[in-house]
Amino acid sequence: MGNESTVPKTVEIKQKIHTTDRELRHLNGAQWSYSKHMLRFGIASWIFGLSSFFSTMTIVGPGLLGTNLTWVSLLILALAAPVTLTAFFVRKFVVKIKHLEIVRSKLFSEYKKAILAQVEESIV
Repeated sequence: MGNESTVPKTVEIKQKIHTTDRELRHLNGAQWSYSKHMLRFGIASWIFGLSSFFSTMTIVGPGLLGTNLTWVSLLILALAAPVTLTAFFVRKFVVKIKHLEIVRSKLFSEYKKAILAQVEESIV
């Protein structure tokens, strides 16, 4: 009698666990793909900016820069910007993944309790 109520509950929890696992796999794949594309775009834009900078210096001449070497730090900052932006935007995936891992952990705990209740009812 009580066994009939825990069996649907275990099946329902098991389906939720499978759904959560599928979502986690999807998010992990999306995070990796998104990161690769963002880093490729960032490095490509940095290379384009670097080539534009040096071609402008070739056309205009180095006199535009003067003796101050702040342009070197700006080039380094320009390389760090895409990496920083990629890390910032990938953070949203990390937050979602952590949330789903917590949900999956709670579902496993519920599933174990339901299985134990089912075994207990079958013994009694």
